[in-house]
Amino acid sequence: MDREYLDEALSRLVKDAGFQPEGWTHIEVKEYRRLVQGAHAAKVDTDLRNMRLLRIEPHADDPAKARATLSSGRVIGLTFKSAGSHVVVVLELLPPETDNP
Repeated sequence: MDREYLDEALSRLVKDAGFQPEGWTHIEVKEYRRLVQGAHAAKVDTDLRNMRLLRIEPHADDPAKARATLSSGRVIGLTFKSAGSHVVVVLELLPPETDNP
């Protein structure tokens, strides 16, 4: 599954092994990178959604969206787009005021 990032920090976390955004703990960085690795390994969105370790919850109103909550409570929004057999997940950092679905 391909990945797109709506936040520069989320993109940089994937590209730069030494990067840690301000306010993020080492554990949050590790959990986020685990989420991205799961997305990389997944063939379809259900592969990723079914990985319990990633704590992915479906969106209440939109089946193309989900959210992954890091242990700190920080939330990563996931939007799944597909065209035939090609699936892309768009990752974004959700602001605290939109953390509840």
